[in-house]
Amino acid sequence: MSIALVVGTPKGAAVITSKDRKNWSEEFVLRGWPVTASVRDDKGRVYASVNSPNYGVALFTSDDMKEWKQLAAAPRYRPEDRGNPEHHRLVAKEDFGGILKGGGRFVDQIWTLHFAHGALYAGVSEAWLFVSRDRGESWQPIDGFNEQPNRGSWAPGFGGLGAHTILSDAKNPNRMWVGVSAAGFFRTDDGGKTWAPKNKGVNPAVESAPASTGQCVHSVTHDPANASVLFRQEHRGVHKSEDGGDTWKVIEGGLPVTELSDGHHCSFGFPSVMDRASGNVFVVPLDGDNFRFPRGGQLAVYRTKDGARWDAKTNGLPANCFTAVLRGALAADQQSGVYFGTASGTLYGSSDLGESWSEIASGLPRITSVEAYVT
Repeated sequence: MSIALVVGTPKGAAVITSKDRKNWSEEFVLRGWPVTASVRDDKGRVYASVNSPNYGVALFTSDDMKEWKQLAAAPRYRPEDRGNPEHHRLVAKEDFGGILKGGGRFVDQIWTLHFAHGALYAGVSEAWLFVSRDRGESWQPIDGFNEQPNRGSWAPGFGGLGAHTILSDAKNPNRMWVGVSAAGFFRTDDGGKTWAPKNKGVNPAVESAPASTGQCVHSVTHDPANASVLFRQEHRGVHKSEDGGDTWKVIEGGLPVTELSDGHHCSFGFPSVMDRASGNVFVVPLDGDNFRFPRGGQLAVYRTKDGARWDAKTNGLPANCFTAVLRGALAADQQSGVYFGTASGTLYGSSDLGESWSEIASGLPRITSVEAYVT
């Protein structure tokens, strides 16, 4: 069994491969392009999204992860679409060309790529969804999501408005989920025509008044074959749903709980991923939104089977570590392999569901995304 990791950074992508998950080789591709996400379709083609403060976003494809070709098309807003002023303020530091000054929408980042049921999906800033049904040759907006009536109340997170999580149901092509920072989690049951917020039970929502917007979801993971069971890493804690997101409960037994800047106590972090073969779920907690580094400097990945109890997996990980792991930088190869990269450019891997870890690569730029593919 061979594994290929596509590791996105602001300066390109490291394609790291191994035949035994012990010895790894590395090639740095798409040099100079900030690589934000990747996905593989059902024919084995890999897509990598890139962005430039001068030229906007683009997509590259490869059938062997060695030779890459830029697609002519990418998600784009219509000229008449108006942008969110607060989002523009937050991302203006990257707007070297002054593109946002006119007030229009501009796709400044593809946050995630997702392939399901023969279609390629992209979640972008400012929290829009696009779909391609011809392998990225053309893109269409999913207006049912993009034109929601309550969109005017959405508030950007620290990185702006980003649609960063897309999940699908392997048995029902009409059902999908999308996570947006900082607007919350949404589900469609009619193929994208309408979308409903799914935040009941997530603080500060209460049983009698579930939030319709404003939840800062960081990531959500599940098994598409058992799609109704979801695990959610929120700014304000870790949650589980067993009914497709209709209701959520806190599952933080064994996780480090910290005090946030607003006084709320929870387990804070960004990424989450599931190993579907074993059903294990992994998160990487940080010491709150004030510090955003591992508790006590001990880098740790926590694992659970059902959410009842989390166990820290630290064997092989550094004990004097004050970096972070970003929302897209944790992946599973679905063969008991788990991988994550840090904001300081080090990549770690485990071939035994986190029981032991080893350093795969170091000296990389800030790692923003990691995806694992069996080749």
